[in-house]
Amino acid sequence: MRLQLIDKEWTRVGRALSLMALTAFFATITVSCSQNKDVLITEIGVNPPRRPPSQPSKAGDFYIQGQYKHLRGDAQGAIADYTKAINLNPNFGAAYNSRGLVYFDIGDRENAIADYNRAIGINANDAEAYNNRGNARAAQGDRNGAIQDYNQAIRINPRYAEAYNNRGNTRAAGGDRKAAILDYNQAIALQPKYAVAYNNRGNAHYGEGNYQNAIADYNQAIRINPNFAAAYNNRGNSRAAQGDKQGAIADLQKAASFFQQQNNQPLYQKVMDNIKELGQ
Repeated sequence: MRLQLIDKEWTRVGRALSLMALTAFFATITVSCSQNKDVLITEIGVNPPRRPPSQPSKAGDFYIQGQYKHLRGDAQGAIADYTKAINLNPNFGAAYNSRGLVYFDIGDRENAIADYNRAIGINANDAEAYNNRGNARAAQGDRNGAIQDYNQAIRINPRYAEAYNNRGNTRAAGGDRKAAILDYNQAIALQPKYAVAYNNRGNAHYGEGNYQNAIADYNQAIRINPNFAAAYNNRGNSRAAQGDKQGAIADLQKAASFFQQQNNQPLYQKVMDNIKELGQ
């Protein structure tokens, strides 16, 4: 019996987002997925520090309004506002990067990469744009290109935990789990409360058949984020692999409950399929 690991969470704005402080702003760390189930990525976007003006007129006003619309699920409205910001200020690299995030979220990887290219052209030291372009390339199956982008992001910012996590995911997708674990180790060393990195490292351990280490990582991910549905599912699968059917079902039921609360029907159904398979 082979249950399904969940190594990604769908990210549509309006769902639960985990936040971490970045200077005077907040960075929204979201986990996205591609058609390749082994690619898990984190993308960085900055929440607006203030509400947009009621009648935006400057590039910065439209940029903030675009962020608000993106966070509220209005992708087309966000794209329109970022475009207005860019029209007013063609060198607005952050607006290109943010518009790229919206394109990526709606599955338009080509336009996302084009915007990240423009952001990098404006600022060759834009680590976030390199990270995000790496995500889009990974989603397209271009693992070598993705790793090159993550490497560049890390060269610019050696403390960029998300880039280490993403590079680890790409390496794991290519079958190099040992190198992936080293990247997750680095991400966790830089950001000890990085629940997603613990979950990802658990998946790498699971893939190597090291269920005890996998469970330890899922435990830590859940301690950090008690609502981390994917980690419950993955811990349940590891427990099932060890023969702990009762513990596995309890974890899978928690995962299903959380996904249902988040209105995440695809992953809710995936967990229910796991429960059904375990019961057979």
